[in-house]
Amino acid sequence: MMSKYKSFSVHSGICSCRRAIAAVAAGITAAALPLTILGVGTVGAILFKVSNISAHTMMPTAAVSSHENEPVSEAENSASQTQEEQPTSSEEAAEPKKASGGRETDNTSSDTSSQTEEKSEQKDSGKGKVSEKQIQNSGYSYSSVYVKDGNSNYNLDIKKLLNTSAKCKIKKNAGYQVLIVHTHTTESYAEKSQDWYSKKYNPRTTDKSESVVAVADEIEKKLEAAGIRTLHITTYHDYPEYTGAYDRARKTIKAYLKKYPSIEMVIDVHRDSITREDGTKIKPTAKIKGKKAAQVMIITGCDNEGKLDFGGWRDNSIIAVQLQKKMADKYAGLARPLYFAPFRYNMDLTPNSLLIEFGTDVNTLSEAKYSGQLVGNCLVDVLEKYVVK
Repeated sequence: MMSKYKSFSVHSGICSCRRAIAAVAAGITAAALPLTILGVGTVGAILFKVSNISAHTMMPTAAVSSHENEPVSEAENSASQTQEEQPTSSEEAAEPKKASGGRETDNTSSDTSSQTEEKSEQKDSGKGKVSEKQIQNSGYSYSSVYVKDGNSNYNLDIKKLLNTSAKCKIKKNAGYQVLIVHTHTTESYAEKSQDWYSKKYNPRTTDKSESVVAVADEIEKKLEAAGIRTLHITTYHDYPEYTGAYDRARKTIKAYLKKYPSIEMVIDVHRDSITREDGTKIKPTAKIKGKKAAQVMIITGCDNEGKLDFGGWRDNSIIAVQLQKKMADKYAGLARPLYFAPFRYNMDLTPNSLLIEFGTDVNTLSEAKYSGQLVGNCLVDVLEKYVVK
């Protein structure tokens, strides 16, 4: 039986409604412009509070169905746009925690005060449930690769892609070969593993040691150790302003591709969010070699309707499918199904661009960092076949 779940944007598969919704969105956006001129603040945040409309897609809240009773994640719920749009959630309107302020609680506090805080939090009416589970394989598949398809006009020939060489030439111990960036640099994780969360908690921080930046550090270490020079850029693109993060990230990527033409691959590292209609948050985990890891989702884009100026999307799908295969074979359960999405997300800038989501906002940082290490190992294995003298 199919279940319905709450999201903050419309699932990309509802293609028949896209044009009508876009027209409505345009009208809402136009109506909201005077608010910005008057200096009222972020239009998206105001609209979200007043009418529960997404801050960036300007789409109404929708109940959507998904395969095997699984809620649809924040990343999968963005509507297909001709411009760079980012997945949205309620956390956008809130300020990320500043680096100097730490996370939600002070780790130096005594055990007694921590227990008191926890008891107080449990009485909070804004408390929500956390459901920890391993998201199972779904969608169409070949061999050990599973694909969840958000497109209406294309699908992936997995067998063919596994046997196709990517447009990738890696030179070891040479110039930079891989560029790692973060469109949403402040995305962070839960402070600890538990079966509940406070709805007051905002999983964003400017402390790069506790955000997705720390996860990407683990990937960088693995690549560098293998002689694959990696440039990790930690520029904030979603702070102090969230809206337009993809546009700002695009400028950053283009600047570094120009500065270092040796770069063959760009990886945008994110953290996902999955929330059911009843407010339950999903914590996707897998036990790898006796240790808990946050499950990982690769996203590869597609110019589904020919409106994204993204003619080279097929090139990206080669490296994405090959990495998915490596993760499935090397670390069973680590990867969620690859999401074949009707988006561009700056993947048009190189033929080997990836967007990877590490866990959700209720996974812990340690779980996500462990996944970074595992994905780093898999990336090394995949890129080894593209090493040239």
